Amino acid sequence: MATIQQIEANRLNAQMSTGPCSVAGKAVSRFNATKTGIDAKSQIIRSEDPADLETLAAEYQERWQPATPEERLLVDTLVHDEWLLRRFRRIDAEILECEMQDAWTPKKDCPAGQAFGRGANTFSRLQRRIDSTGRDYHRALKELQRLESERRQSECVPGPAPAPSPQPVQIQRPTTELGSFRNLASEDAQDASPIPVAPSPHPLSPPQHPLAEQS
Repeated sequence: MATIQQIEANRLNAQMSTGPCSVAGKAVSRFNATKTGIDAKSQIIRSEDPADLETLAAEYQERWQPATPEERLLVDTLVHDEWLLRRFRRIDAEILECEMQDAWTPKKDCPAGQAFGRGANTFSRLQRRIDSTGRDYHRALKELQRLESERRQSECVPGPAPAPSPQPVQIQRPTTELGSFRNLASEDAQDASPIPVAPSPHPLSPPQHPLAEQS
């Protein structure tokens, strides 16, 4: 079990190492958590840099952020196909260089055209590889877009709509007036209106005799 002194020493050591501080170091370390099935060593040939493939894989992982094994496989396919397409472009230029070097009587005015004619079969095989890789890339891209769209839709499914609040019920009763309905509240208000009463005579006023009015 670690003592208190050891724990304090570990805390001090941890404060001394806070990761890269430069802009370039932070740009590289931001890909440390990315995961991919691409093995850079098995994909690299001479004149290729493994760091370039790792950077390419990290860019695709950051762009798509695959959440399932199927999505990760498709992302790896995109990385692999783009890496091959980059290689094929470089091979295309190298074939021309080889044909120009091997030409017995190279033409000074059009050495590239002469080399292309000499390696017509080689260029045809290379173009078939480029076309096949491009088709595979676009199939994987389309399928990945479909899976990503379905995943986003499933994450944004709205919940059930709240039940409407009950409305107050007004009790009404029918009347004989053309089958209409009267509101009990208004009827009760009418029934509660005061009844007019005749004013009573003042208690101190003298009674009036009926004969006095005739005279």
